[in-house]
Amino acid sequence: MSLVDYSNMEKEIADAPEAMVLPRGTEVKFRIIDMMTGESDKNGATWYMPVFDVPAEPLVIEFKDFFWDLADLDKLSEKQAARTLRKFRLFATAIDLDYATPFSWVDDLIGMEGWAILGVKKDDEYGDSNSISKYVAMK
Repeated sequence: MSLVDYSNMEKEIADAPEAMVLPRGTEVKFRIIDMMTGESDKNGATWYMPVFDVPAEPLVIEFKDFFWDLADLDKLSEKQAARTLRKFRLFATAIDLDYATPFSWVDDLIGMEGWAILGVKKDDEYGDSNSISKYVAMK
């Protein structure tokens, strides 16, 4: 393995900017950069968690949102099912998703962009991070 020498970059490395969280209420264009998925131990329902970044702000820490699989609505409470449908409709509108056509959460949504108003989630262990406060229809 070859050696690298960054000694001529000491100042740039020391002055590298910190990652940031955008203020609550900021409207941003987001991009889906990854998709986590799993199955709930409690109800056996499948879930998806898109991971977003903000292309215009490369120092913004990536953030996530959570969705139950609509195919598993029967495994959710009536209240959860209603909220799941509404949230998915808003998300699909924000990324201009044609959900009348079959798609894969994992294979087809990565790279898609949309608009949202951000919130800020406080966490003593991991620090603050952005969250989706509201999805906004494509501009």
